[in-house]
Amino acid sequence: MNDIQVFENIKDHSKIELSKKLSFRTLKKKEILFNERDIVEKVYFLKEGKISIFKMNENGERKIIFILKKGEMINEILLDNMNSSTIGCEAFEPSIILECSINDFINIMEKDFILTKNIISCIQHRNKRLYRQIKNSVSIRIDKKLAAKLYRISREFGLEKGEWTLININLTITYIADMLGCKRESLSRAMKVLQDEKLVKIEGKKVYVKKEKLSDYFKIT
Repeated sequence: MNDIQVFENIKDHSKIELSKKLSFRTLKKKEILFNERDIVEKVYFLKEGKISIFKMNENGERKIIFILKKGEMINEILLDNMNSSTIGCEAFEPSIILECSINDFINIMEKDFILTKNIISCIQHRNKRLYRQIKNSVSIRIDKKLAAKLYRISREFGLEKGEWTLININLTITYIADMLGCKRESLSRAMKVLQDEKLVKIEGKKVYVKKEKLSDYFKIT
């Protein structure tokens, strides 16, 4: 529980109550936690692993919104159980989830303003990420969208390897296409452009980027 970001500095009483209410759940790779429009009566936190947050378009195609990492709150807190989830959630890799009834969690929030404040801060941070995604998806070339996406991913999951940054998650061309909401063929062409510009290199299943040069590419070119 100490690894979960929104539990930082909360009251001891809240920690005791949460330890009673939280339970563990394991997910296999690609296992669905919940789908868009499902009635979700629990709040979930990522203890170990990585989670994909996605939405489906009108053609039934998946658009990856976020990859969440260890310590993050996964879903929104629905105050009305008649409301359905606005997102879907799938394990990007084998993961361990902490889950709690939304009603129990709200009762704990009501007695601990720090916990409530942490939840608000989490939502604000996620909204900022969404705003950046919207900015980077409007009327720009796919290669620039890809550069922006790889830059963001490298900041979250990157390992510095000299002049290159290794994106330390298993990304496939198909998965990145899902993140950008484009066809695999279009993504492959955009990736070739960045490789020709010496901004990206792919060795086996490993993706390396020149992080700051990617930033300049999608901001300036």
